[in-house]
Amino acid sequence: MKKLLFLLMLGLFAFPASEILAQTQTQTQTQQLTKKQLRQMKRDQRKHARQIMNQAAHEAALTALKDNNWVLMATTLYGPRGQAIPVSDNTNFIQFKDNTVYVQLAFNGIAGPNGLGGITVQGTPSNISSQTDKYGNLTYSFYVNGTAITAQIIINLNNGDNYAQATVYPMMNNNNLTFSGTLVPTSQSGIFRSGFISY
Repeated sequence: MKKLLFLLMLGLFAFPASEILAQTQTQTQTQQLTKKQLRQMKRDQRKHARQIMNQAAHEAALTALKDNNWVLMATTLYGPRGQAIPVSDNTNFIQFKDNTVYVQLAFNGIAGPNGLGGITVQGTPSNISSQTDKYGNLTYSFYVNGTAITAQIIINLNNGDNYAQATVYPMMNNNNLTFSGTLVPTSQSGIFRSGFISY
């Protein structure tokens, strides 16, 4: 009888403890889910903010192209055989300003005619055209003629941001050069253009 009473008492006390333990585990799982959901919400908010900033940069780039007042600041150059060369974006660029196009290359540690380890050329643009594909990507092209440059330049601007690639196709040889970087209005660029322009 004492054993039965003891087991009955044990069962009464053990049952609420196991129920409380189960409820505590359920609450903890709910809190963990909530923390995961909060982390996901923060990720989504950051992603949305990035998309808004990228779209604003894209709109600014489109306006700059339309106004013919822009700079493509290259972080990477690609040679004729596709080799990638990392470069500084404030000294390697293509600039369209006041109906004049400037193309500048500068390499650290190398002597060059522009005093920056490269060359700076300028010319007058002509035959400007642009097309937008069904995905919203823009292709902008023109010819540039100057004493030291005669080339066609084709720019591809991605939809949704201001990342662009501009390929310079010289008329005299096949030494194409691609500038890869961001396209911004001239007023927002931090470029340094050499005063030593090759003629």
